[in-house]
Amino acid sequence: MSKQRLEQKQYQNLSPQQIQFLGLLQIPIVSLEKRIEEELEDNPALEEDEENQTYFSSNKTDFSDFQIEDKSESLNSYLEKQLVGIELSKRNLFLVKYLINSLDSNGFLSRDLFSISSDLLISDNLDISEGKMLNALNVLQNLEPIGVGANSLQECLLIQLKKLYPENKLAIKIITEFYSQFSNKNFENIIKNLGISEEELKSTYSLIESLNPIPANGFFKNEEISEYIYPDFTLLVVNNQLELQLNKSNTKPIKISKYYSNLLNETTEKTTKEFLQKKVEKALWFKEALIKREATLKKVMLAIISLQENYLLSGVESDLKPMKLADIANIVNMDISTISRVSNSKYVETHFRTFKLKELFSEAYKKDDGQVISTNEIKNHLKEIILTEDKTTPYNDEQLAELLGKDNYHIARRTVAKYREQLGIEIAKLRREL
Repeated sequence: MSKQRLEQKQYQNLSPQQIQFLGLLQIPIVSLEKRIEEELEDNPALEEDEENQTYFSSNKTDFSDFQIEDKSESLNSYLEKQLVGIELSKRNLFLVKYLINSLDSNGFLSRDLFSISSDLLISDNLDISEGKMLNALNVLQNLEPIGVGANSLQECLLIQLKKLYPENKLAIKIITEFYSQFSNKNFENIIKNLGISEEELKSTYSLIESLNPIPANGFFKNEEISEYIYPDFTLLVVNNQLELQLNKSNTKPIKISKYYSNLLNETTEKTTKEFLQKKVEKALWFKEALIKREATLKKVMLAIISLQENYLLSGVESDLKPMKLADIANIVNMDISTISRVSNSKYVETHFRTFKLKELFSEAYKKDDGQVISTNEIKNHLKEIILTEDKTTPYNDEQLAELLGKDNYHIARRTVAKYREQLGIEIAKLRREL
């Protein structure tokens, strides 16, 4: 017989305004301007504060200092320009341009020609033979960058070898017949099957690795948005003390519309009054939410500074203390999810580098001598070991765990693998070199 029991559980129900505020808290400074623009467009009771515009303008940031890269031309545009000097019929020109627009983000034509010709039949009522599709593909693959229009990395490398180094039969044979062994750096298998020396293979590897594996590299992608790193926080060192600045970017100062406020007080028509009341209340909430957002960010950041002051002054990794979201939540008396939202996607600029705020959070590790350190220190040590290893026989995860243990970092092989993956470092066999 099943037992019945009463349980009392406490749930936190968030109001729509609380949810909106958490959304405001999470977005970085570079997205805040757009969010304010949206609110200004949506709510006529909210308007720009022109009285504070002069002050605001003087604090505008020159984003050119933070622009990462300027890719001025797309791959599609670059390819189509090359078609100008080629004699093609209208039909063939259309097909080549269609293939260009079918390229993926790497510059590969990953879809087969049969699927593309089927699309043409359905969408444009064009019945294109396989021969005509192949002719169009041949035109595309003869354009620059060499390798564009290949269906895979293997074909991309083959196209480049045949055009740039047609006399190197060994390199062509390796990519054609031993591509899997080449990709997995199975040197012994290739040497045995081809009957070549290690020096011949090393020379061939160097040649192949000099090729361009991604034809679209260096070109602007249509879906890309200009990337900027603009810090939400700036830490200045003044008289060996840290001073915090909350950056405002190009966010517009806002105020409640006097016109709408006066209209609300003057109107007696019920429906109009209700409409104006909602708009004014929403505008007032948004303005206050921005002030609360700034106060929350400042409070959380000051708590982080109090725990990580030594590191933020020195920039030395060993000074970074273990710190969890819960540690900050306890100091500022806020929910862990709030701390997570504050640290998510935010950047902090210091005198030694600019980095994501979440990099300051890490687990604790206790060494044999009782010293408690951040796991980031172990990751950096792991990176140093891999950088200095003999690349002809790189360390596997078991060996890396043993080497870390000699320096009193006793962690399991699985933990080494996890840290290695977080650092973006490949497994041992893929780090091999001749």
